[in-house]
Amino acid sequence: MNDSYDVVIAGGGVVGLCSAYYLQKTGVSVLIVDRGRYSEAASTGNAGMIVPSHIVPLSAPGVIAKGLKWLMNPESPLYIKPSANPKFMKWLWLFQKHCTAEHVARSIPILRDLSLMSRDLFSDVCALPGFEEVGLAHDGLLMLHRSDYAKKDNLELADLAENAGLEISRLSAQETMDLEPALKSELTGSVFFKQDASIHPERFMRALESHLRAAGVHFLDAEVKSFERSGGAVHAVGTTKGRFSSKHVVLAAGSWSPFLASKLGSAIAVQPAKGYSITVPVSEPSLKIPCILTDEKVTITPMPGCLRFGGTLALQGYDNSIDERRASPIRRLAETYCDGVDKVVDKVPTWAGFRPASPDGLPFIGALPAAPNVFAATGHGMMGVTLGPVTGKLISELIGGGPASLDVAPFASDRH
Repeated sequence: MNDSYDVVIAGGGVVGLCSAYYLQKTGVSVLIVDRGRYSEAASTGNAGMIVPSHIVPLSAPGVIAKGLKWLMNPESPLYIKPSANPKFMKWLWLFQKHCTAEHVARSIPILRDLSLMSRDLFSDVCALPGFEEVGLAHDGLLMLHRSDYAKKDNLELADLAENAGLEISRLSAQETMDLEPALKSELTGSVFFKQDASIHPERFMRALESHLRAAGVHFLDAEVKSFERSGGAVHAVGTTKGRFSSKHVVLAAGSWSPFLASKLGSAIAVQPAKGYSITVPVSEPSLKIPCILTDEKVTITPMPGCLRFGGTLALQGYDNSIDERRASPIRRLAETYCDGVDKVVDKVPTWAGFRPASPDGLPFIGALPAAPNVFAATGHGMMGVTLGPVTGKLISELIGGGPASLDVAPFASDRH
């Protein structure tokens, strides 16, 4: 292993790996420093959905009210733990500030363009040798509704998506069942988002890591501890396994990125949003199309060799404990769809991981003002897998000094 690199990337999740992929294509030397990609990365337990449909940011009107309403419900899909932590209070204030119709309208074209570009980049990467088993599927997404309330939400989203130029279909219950006969949930209809896709995120990450190693990218299982600076710029990174000189640094450590940025005098407004998933091994998934049950706020994703059920967004700091009460609705749905393998469902552990949430629902992609050769690549919330490739490409373009494929002004690390 060398002691000097053009770029050191802190974080080996999907965003860090994708950043390394596009950087090494430009001919620069790259070191990825990570303390446990597959045990801690939020990417591994992700629903695996690639979602141009998700054009409305998390910070939308009514979200805080829902969180307060569900505060005492141990099975609620959204949980906001009361806290006097100043950083959390500031983040929550910023979040509430962005919960407006005007912010949603501004964000829709930004998230649409990011997601559509990333979906196409997935196709390019997965066409490479070694990616045959990652399960990239362009089967769309069904957003199912049962209640009038959920139907209203889905149809409003359908109108927004259609106005944004996305391809959607509003389906009756029978039309939904005709499209996906394996559905077992009670429903009154759905909205079908034709441009969405899905992938097995851990298989994708492992294939990408193998590709990067073969391309000369180096990996170090360690933790970033310090930065050495000269004139504001970072020229070396200190880790638990040594010091490495670097011309550029990428902070792609997910929910832990703010701790690294703070060492450089910068504040990135990210809070960990804990999510849960249950992955049930099956020889052949019964469902063919990924689904979101809008009433229950639970996702179902067919992947090679398994069905993954996910849900819940808990804002409760860096508490990595698993509250099985929060996972109960997910597990019940898994038991419904995996009858015949119920003994397996009982033994499948609950996965939990932190998604790095920004207060306005947009990622942070760009240089830190306090350290112009250090680039943030975090804040993707529940869309880390979706936005991994496009983030990596934008990071490589910013470091290379050339024009970026998309306007990066909305992703500035010091916004708000």
